[in-house]
Amino acid sequence: MKKLLSLALALLMVIGLLPAMAEGNVYTSLYSSEITTLNYLTTTVTNNFSLACNLVDTLVEYDRYGQLQPSLAESWETSTDGLTWTFNIRQGVKWVDAQCNVIDEVTANDFVESAKYILNKDNASSGASILRSYISGAKAFYDQETDDFTTVGIKAYDDYTLEYTLTQPTPFFLSMLDYVSFMPVYGPFLAEKGADFGLATGNDTILYCGAYVLSEFAPQERRVLSKNTEYWDAENVFIDKLSFTYNAEASTISPEMYLRGEVDSASISTTIAKEWLNDPEKADLIRPSRPTSFYSYFYAFNYDPQFGEEYEPENWKKAVVNENFRKSLYYGFDRLYARVINDGDAAEELMFNSITPKNFVHLNGVDYSNMGALAEISALGNGTYQPEKAIEYKEAAKKELEEAGVKLPVVILLPYGSGDAWADESQAIESQLEGLLGTDYIDIVVEHSMANSFVSDVRKAGNYAICKTNWGPDYDDPQTFTEPFSDGSFASANKYQFAYKNEGMDEVMAPYYQLVIKAMEIYDDMEARYLAFAEAEAYLIEHAILIPFGFTTGGYTASRIDPFTVPFTACGMSKERYKGVVLLDAPMSTDQYYDALDQWESEVAALAQN
Repeated sequence: MKKLLSLALALLMVIGLLPAMAEGNVYTSLYSSEITTLNYLTTTVTNNFSLACNLVDTLVEYDRYGQLQPSLAESWETSTDGLTWTFNIRQGVKWVDAQCNVIDEVTANDFVESAKYILNKDNASSGASILRSYISGAKAFYDQETDDFTTVGIKAYDDYTLEYTLTQPTPFFLSMLDYVSFMPVYGPFLAEKGADFGLATGNDTILYCGAYVLSEFAPQERRVLSKNTEYWDAENVFIDKLSFTYNAEASTISPEMYLRGEVDSASISTTIAKEWLNDPEKADLIRPSRPTSFYSYFYAFNYDPQFGEEYEPENWKKAVVNENFRKSLYYGFDRLYARVINDGDAAEELMFNSITPKNFVHLNGVDYSNMGALAEISALGNGTYQPEKAIEYKEAAKKELEEAGVKLPVVILLPYGSGDAWADESQAIESQLEGLLGTDYIDIVVEHSMANSFVSDVRKAGNYAICKTNWGPDYDDPQTFTEPFSDGSFASANKYQFAYKNEGMDEVMAPYYQLVIKAMEIYDDMEARYLAFAEAEAYLIEHAILIPFGFTTGGYTASRIDPFTVPFTACGMSKERYKGVVLLDAPMSTDQYYDALDQWESEVAALAQN
């Protein structure tokens, strides 16, 4: 961390070229992708709910320190068996239209009406899966085994008392409530609009109870969010107006518009960042992008290859089940070398050795990634790169591979998607690993995928040998990072062509599945639960089932927004909200950013001790 100036002093000493920012407490920006719907009851697409969550509140929300706070629910209680959650709805919260005219009060029944709509299969809500999985009776209602909604464990006992009954004790249930599946809707308005509810045609197809209303909306032209004058927590809404202009080339033109003072934020590519950082008049106008996503990135081995014969899928399939072969790649992969190309000085900060990201969850002030069996793994840093050990595993693997009929060198298809940064990273991996292990052992084929969707056409389709992939949390518990490795016994079917699809991995993966199921059954002792999940996660890493990589590329950004006032959370929608966000008078520089980060981290540590 750089310690050149205190933040307070630094904000007064920004030198060089400063954009003439818009007057007043107004934030202006460009956007390049239009929403497809305002119907927050059916969508789980971030581009859609990132707008909706500023317009409609949830029962709980996260603050800038990642602390769960009451929102539409003032308080709650849980039954001793952990199955029933009772929420006391905040009184006096108003539903309003786009002009802030009061329509009615928000009540507990608005959450019942929302769930009834989401669980109606005809409405094709992608948010129904969470309710089906965790709410008693929800699956049977969704599957139309009954049309009696009173059998579903969501009930309003009066205007201000809401109850959820779960299928099983769920320690992380509160963290799930900050998501579209638990947003309220005003029943009479929903019935009145019918199929027109939430159409992305104007600002009159939904009602509002959030920090902002959509005061102007012309699709693919402009959207304006104005402070909700009837909002229950208006004193914590600091930006009066958010003005967004549509431009398909936003990422290209926004930097120059930012310099001219026409917008308050801009996307800064790696190329532009390097140029600006070398320009004394522009260097202080940008800062590192603060990771606000807890997506965990890792290089996955494909145990069920579906790529073309030219890449020798059967040879790869026999090679990848060999643990010594995988470990030669695991210990031979210099992640820091691959990351420095795009992340510069921030490369090491963005890496972590676990699958679950660092700072995702804490217990008694200890980060989960530093607990139990994960502690030693996390402490290694880039020490996972051990060239001598990689060579030892290579020599052990060569003999075993030859006995199994594997042809050397093993062809390794490494595809990448769009962006120069990903291309540079992939090429660095090729040269570094081949340079260490030798082209007589591996032949890495880096290939730019032109698929319309990298996720569906490459990753999920199994068109890779090794590929950078990711997983993001759905709730605030380590269990969420076990789901991509499931065999179907404890989560939905695996989405990423992982180990269980290869018979040669059955014996290797069986202990992992047993460890996960054991951890899931612990719900009344969080320390024991976390330690059990840490043991399961460490098992995957110790057997080199995959190679952890860390957070995504950080890069730089230019913005008037103070990043440390943005709600901080690993899951849910709070991080997309502008409630609580503060605008700076001048852009934050890199030095100021690291000063502010140190201050924020010390405040979080203090909270963890309380």
